[in-house]
Amino acid sequence: MKATDLLKEQHQEVDELFERMSQAGGNEIIALRDELVANLVGHSAIEEEIFYPESREALGASPLIPTSYEEHALVHIMLQKLLSAEPGDESFHARLSVLKELVQHHVQEEEQQLFPKIESAMGAERLEELGDRLEARFTQVREGNVKALLTQNVAKSMPAATTGRRTRAAKPTARKTAAAKRPPAKRASTQRAEPARGAQKGRRGAAATTGRKKAAETAPAKTGRTAPARKPSRPAKITRTGRKGGRSSSASAR
Repeated sequence: MKATDLLKEQHQEVDELFERMSQAGGNEIIALRDELVANLVGHSAIEEEIFYPESREALGASPLIPTSYEEHALVHIMLQKLLSAEPGDESFHARLSVLKELVQHHVQEEEQQLFPKIESAMGAERLEELGDRLEARFTQVREGNVKALLTQNVAKSMPAATTGRRTRAAKPTARKTAAAKRPPAKRASTQRAEPARGAQKGRRGAAATTGRKKAAETAPAKTGRTAPARKPSRPAKITRTGRKGGRSSSASAR
């Protein structure tokens, strides 16, 4: 079977599952939900791993292929949300409705725009060979752990959001760390500055003391040169006068 015919057939099977789920209830709807998840995860896997890379090689650059990858990412998220809801809950049917709209829009773009271009670019033989590869891989995915693969696909499609949350969560810690580091740095700089100022004061005080000592040593030296000349002259006059007076008095008496 040609690759495009196989994919169209899987599209039809998924559409029938949506219709059956809208009318089912109880345990039947749970079984149909699991079948829907397995089909969509397997279908996305063979398109992303095989069909889209081959299509890009055949067509070259085309906006249809990156868009298809992004639409698959949204489908994976809605599938995981559908698995987390109970069939009896109001949210279950709301999520099922949103998922159905996403899948139908994606199918319409592929079948009306992408598949005709692929069929023109690839020959019939290449499409047949590609169809065999797609079918073998689809069976392999269905027989494996479909829910684990779905979880991996969701995590892979949202790395930027996960990183953004981690970065925002880490910012407060970084601020606290920076704030905790700043005060010790300021205290350390203050402690280093205070001894420096104290040392400067000590040097200034020592210089002032040395200057005063030098001034004191110089001042007495100058006083010593002038004072002896004045002080001896006064007693000398008194002494000479007294002695003369004494002599006169003594001579008179004699």
